[in-house]
Amino acid sequence: MIHYSYQHWDLYVKGHVTPSFSEEMEDHLLICDQCLMVYEAAAEQFTPLRVIDVEEQVMTAIAVNMQKAPVIRSTTNAHVKRKTVAHFFISAAAAVMLASTGVFTSIIDKSASVHDDSLKEAPSITTSLMEQTERLLSQMDPAEREESE
Repeated sequence: MIHYSYQHWDLYVKGHVTPSFSEEMEDHLLICDQCLMVYEAAAEQFTPLRVIDVEEQVMTAIAVNMQKAPVIRSTTNAHVKRKTVAHFFISAAAAVMLASTGVFTSIIDKSASVHDDSLKEAPSITTSLMEQTERLLSQMDPAEREESE
């Protein structure tokens, strides 16, 4: 088995090899543990040792943004409250106007009549079961059959 040297892996890590040679080296890494360790060592040497402090950068950016754009909540909250109160009064006025014209009364009357009609049309399940049971028992009992004739 052919093993690649540290210099080959260093060139590979830095991207200074041809695409075909790079593919050949990648295939070799899949089967050779020794070259994999050499590759990892070369990759560690190439990786910059500077650690980026992300938290500090983010907090600094947030602080700068907070200083640039002060939040104006008091006027926004007042605007929302004023808008809510206006909507409440408009809704109340519409409800009073509809109630005075009798719209709600006619709706209630129509729904009550529909409800009453549906109750009258559908026979009770209990009643139909009782009737079927009586018919069945009368067919089974010969004494009742003679009385009915």
